[in-house]
Amino acid sequence: MSERRRIRLLLADVDGTLVTQDKILTEAAKAVARELHHTGIVLAITSGRPPRGMSMLIEPLSLQGRHRRFHGGVYVNSDLSVIESHTLDPATAQQAVKLILDQGLDVWVYTEEEWLIRDPTAPHVARETGVR
Repeated sequence: MSERRRIRLLLADVDGTLVTQDKILTEAAKAVARELHHTGIVLAITSGRPPRGMSMLIEPLSLQGRHRRFHGGVYVNSDLSVIESHTLDPATAQQAVKLILDQGLDVWVYTEEEWLIRDPTAPHVARETGVR
């Protein structure tokens, strides 16, 4: 293959790649985003976070386009408007929640716009919400 192909898109994970364990967007990540933007390469992000959980990255990384996603289940624009959504039907979601709770575990449920928790004092909730 002698044809050279130009890179047009870079897809990056959020947690552990663009932000630290403490949820801090690094200056290095911002600098790389600026460099990509100046060279015409679109930076897109993917995460297990719901769209709202990625909103703090849009402006500092100058994110544009339609490539944001939430576990591949929700695709949103930079303004967080939903392009496409693939969700579980309610009966399947209820069955999954029951199976998790029956094992004595806690469960979090995400919708396109919300993070639903049962216990605000459960492990990891404070870290994920930024409340300490």
